[in-house]
Amino acid sequence: KNIVTVPKHQREGYGKKLIAYVIDYYKESGGELLVGTGDSPTILRFYESCGFSRSHVVKDFFIDNYDHPMFEEGRQLVDMVYLKRSL
Repeated sequence: KNIVTVPKHQREGYGKKLIAYVIDYYKESGGELLVGTGDSPTILRFYESCGFSRSHVVKDFFIDNYDHPMFEEGRQLVDMVYLKRSL
């Protein structure tokens, strides 16, 4: 599922609270939680600040799976970056 914070409320801690809720909800299952996102420095820093580390990259994901270019922070997204965190 996608987790998105309304732009005018970004940087107010809501995203971190949502991630913390998901981690808490699934912590009993053990294993790892994976998230996939575009190669956007701001989003990658966000997940890393939530305790995630880079796992792997799926090359050309956004080009191969969308019928139109996807952009984040003015850059076209090409690769999907996966991050992981132990539960």
